[in-house]
Amino acid sequence: MLARTLIAAAGVFASLTATAQVTTLRIHSFSAPQALDQTKHLNPWAEKVTKESGGKLKVEVYPGMQLGGKPADLPQQLEDGVVDIIWTIAGFTPGRFPGLEGVELPFMNSGLSATHSQATMEFAQKHLLDNEFKGIKIISIHTTDAAILHSRTKPFKTLEDWKGQKVRVAGRFIGEMVKAYGGVPQGIPLGGVYEALERGQVDAMLINWAITQPYRFYEVTKFHTNNALFQGTLLTLMNQKVYDKLAPDMKKVIDANSGIAYAKYIGEVWDTTTAPAIAATKNNKNDVFELPPAELARWKAAAVPVYDVWIGEMNKLGRNGKQMFADLQAITAKYGRK
Repeated sequence: MLARTLIAAAGVFASLTATAQVTTLRIHSFSAPQALDQTKHLNPWAEKVTKESGGKLKVEVYPGMQLGGKPADLPQQLEDGVVDIIWTIAGFTPGRFPGLEGVELPFMNSGLSATHSQATMEFAQKHLLDNEFKGIKIISIHTTDAAILHSRTKPFKTLEDWKGQKVRVAGRFIGEMVKAYGGVPQGIPLGGVYEALERGQVDAMLINWAITQPYRFYEVTKFHTNNALFQGTLLTLMNQKVYDKLAPDMKKVIDANSGIAYAKYIGEVWDTTTAPAIAATKNNKNDVFELPPAELARWKAAAVPVYDVWIGEMNKLGRNGKQMFADLQAITAKYGRK
């Protein structure tokens, strides 16, 4: 009887010990449960980390701001330790990641997420770890696929077509580009873009191809200037203190699912969604076209003042804006900037 009691007690102790060794990591995201970054990135990442840790890490994903707050609150929630990991977009918190927004400058991209994600990670690691990412472990910063101009009632085939047009933008510096072209940038949350286009509250939007299919934006746009104007940044970030408290073997699990190689992988996944989105748009009888080289050169030349705005902002922050921009150009060229 005593032996059985001791065995039972030992089993209870082992169970409690195993439970105590499990570390729960909570990921907080603004996106909908069915969104690409939930189904192709965050959920698989959580499952993979849990499996590779032997169950010692339990990763819970909370989409749609289920833990409270607004998307703009995500970086602060991470820094305050309210959550352990976040997925966010730099443009949601203007001024919080100003250096990173350099990779979102017009025509500073390759058009492919797999390559531009690597460029973004390399630039961040070289220039931003000690300021914008202090106290933060970067799981990955990957980018969208090519973001282009989608318009409602008329095609944008020349610079002159931008004049006076209200264009939805997702970031400050793309808004600066719209202004440089003579347009009027509009900041509208993603969930309200379809209705704004449908009602004619905006004339066009700048957004990447991949997202147009799940949101059915081809229903409320007709013309698509298919030249990659920019690519947005998508950030998966972990609280550094949380990471530092992990056992060495658990850190290795996180590290194996982080960094430039992982960002490239997610970029490759994202790039597979571009062609189906274009196909869905064409199947809706929409007009998808590209600018002639001479006209594209005009658009690129007109965007140059936007670079000066970013360089000036870096200088005001006490950074060497000119050198950062030179490095940005070199790194993006290395990864296929067009």
